[in-house]
Amino acid sequence: MKKFFLLFFLVCASIFSFSQNVTVGIGAKPLMVSVAKNNIEGSPYFNQAYADCKIKTITQKELTVKALRYNIETQQLEYTENNNVYAIQASVQSFTAPDSLGNPHHFTKMKIDNAVGFYEVAVHGNIMLLKQYVVKKDVVEDWYTKKKITELVKHINYFTGKNGTIQKLTPSTKNIANALANKKEEVLAFIKNEQLEPKQDQDLVKIFEYYNSLN
Repeated sequence: MKKFFLLFFLVCASIFSFSQNVTVGIGAKPLMVSVAKNNIEGSPYFNQAYADCKIKTITQKELTVKALRYNIETQQLEYTENNNVYAIQASVQSFTAPDSLGNPHHFTKMKIDNAVGFYEVAVHGNIMLLKQYVVKKDVVEDWYTKKKITELVKHINYFTGKNGTIQKLTPSTKNIANALANKKEEVLAFIKNEQLEPKQDQDLVKIFEYYNSLN
């Protein structure tokens, strides 16, 4: 009888621990099953592989959830259980997840242009550089079969942030000079001397890091 109660206690403890990790939300509401994609090429995920992620809720509770991934298209965090895919509830304030190379990325939920989603602060400072990962559907035609295929293509939208004001940024030398106007000459000289291409993500980050080092 003692063995039975010990086994029962261990099973309950493991179930409670698992639910604490993945049931994120007020009142522990049931999790939602995500929408499966059919006949569409490409992936809607920031990282196709599941990985351990750190989460902070709107109540400032911090959790580490195993086997999680970020669905860019639905703006949800997903995990699997018994071959089903579920989405963690919408009370996540921020989370940290690795990319396909294992590099950590920190995302925070923001409301920009009346749309709520997760944004990454790529560069901190007087003027921040924010990145929004989005997925767009493109229709392409196979050159041999002439069959049209719908595929998901990842894109990055950029924004600047200063004193709580968020503005969209289309990367170009002219637009960057306007956004960083108080250090315009230094920034333009840096772009020219370093032979940077603002449309390249890494170069854009370097430009904003340089600008914020001047302040």
